[in-house]
Amino acid sequence: MTLCSCNGSKKYFKAAERLEKQGLVSDAAEYYLESLQRKPTSVDARIKLKDVGQKHINILSSEFFRNYNTQQIEASLESFERLKDFNSRCSSLDVSFDYPKTYEEDYQKAVESYCLKNYNQAFMLVNQKKFSQALPFISNIKKYNPTYKNTQQLDIVSVCEPLYQGAINNLENKNYSGALTQLSGIKAKTENYKDSKDLLELATAQQVKSFILFEPRKTTNASEKEIQDYLYNNFNQVAQQKLNSVKIINNTPFQSSEGATDLNGGSNVDLVQAIRKATGADYFYIYAISNKREINPPPSKTPSRGFEEVKTRKNDTLTITEYKPFDYNLVKAQRSISYDFNYKLINAYTNQIVASQTQNIVSQDAVEYQEFARNFKGNINSLYPYNPQQTAPLAQFNARNWRNLFSARNSLKTFEELKNDTYTKTTTLFINTASRMK
Repeated sequence: MTLCSCNGSKKYFKAAERLEKQGLVSDAAEYYLESLQRKPTSVDARIKLKDVGQKHINILSSEFFRNYNTQQIEASLESFERLKDFNSRCSSLDVSFDYPKTYEEDYQKAVESYCLKNYNQAFMLVNQKKFSQALPFISNIKKYNPTYKNTQQLDIVSVCEPLYQGAINNLENKNYSGALTQLSGIKAKTENYKDSKDLLELATAQQVKSFILFEPRKTTNASEKEIQDYLYNNFNQVAQQKLNSVKIINNTPFQSSEGATDLNGGSNVDLVQAIRKATGADYFYIYAISNKREINPPPSKTPSRGFEEVKTRKNDTLTITEYKPFDYNLVKAQRSISYDFNYKLINAYTNQIVASQTQNIVSQDAVEYQEFARNFKGNINSLYPYNPQQTAPLAQFNARNWRNLFSARNSLKTFEELKNDTYTKTTTLFINTASRMK
């Protein structure tokens, strides 16, 4: 990194020298500054920056003086801003320059004159309700003095008033989506513009869609009924917590309708419309649980043989290493629970199916571990899946993963844990589907 920094410093220094010879003083000053920034210990870059940088400051000072005295206010401000910026960056490297301090006073006068000119123009345009034309003048003021007079209020009015008028028009035409976008734009600018906060709540409320969650048909399968009942209660709770733009309608006389799962049938148009008018529901959500299965086969055990390294000390100079066989089992077990979740989301106004699917919800767990055929109290690191004395070196491998299987997880998740996992997956599917109500 140090080498790259040094090389970068030299590259910029040489480029600065070439620019200086060509008479491009301002560009050369910037390159000398870059060279010193990359290597602050460079004496050559510091000396050159002090010399050429002062020339650059003198040029900018002259530009400011000329523009200020010829009433080119904006140009004079730009020159002095460049002067201040360059001087500030060099000061951070302990390189300072001289320029007439009276220019600071002239700069403040220029700022005042510039802001006043732009303020008068912006004020006039806002009063004429030419808000988009006023914004550039307001931006000019904010660049130099954001708190000038009541510029902030002019800014708020210029941004918010067109949005406010557009929102009013959209609300009158029942275009709640468009109104919501415009009122949200106002909120991003300010919280308290006229009655925009109340209008935002109104537009948001109009965007909320309501739906009836029908209870599934009764089933004779007790385990499937348990799932259906749990999901029905959980869907109601989750909808209230997570679906901000969707409202669930509870306690209607239609929730246990025997024909609930056939509401989208062509012969039930009158029924759908009757329920919609009676409840005000925009959508119907119906579902059913079927084909519930629990799979829990006995674990499989594969007898295997490993080798334990045993070292026997014969005397002070001789130790014999042997590899004694031992028996172990490779055990594999799995468990799963699944059911089919069939759901439909129906538009109550058009009787059209918005979403429909039969999703197989599955949660499963599996373990694979090794167990000793007999009690083992030795050092696990002395065990091998092969006999090192009889196995060619190229056929040997790191036994760490194999040894880890003796301490691997050996118990499966319970059916209750797996069932809770399927509940989570089904609830997520429900939320994603309900979020499509627009």
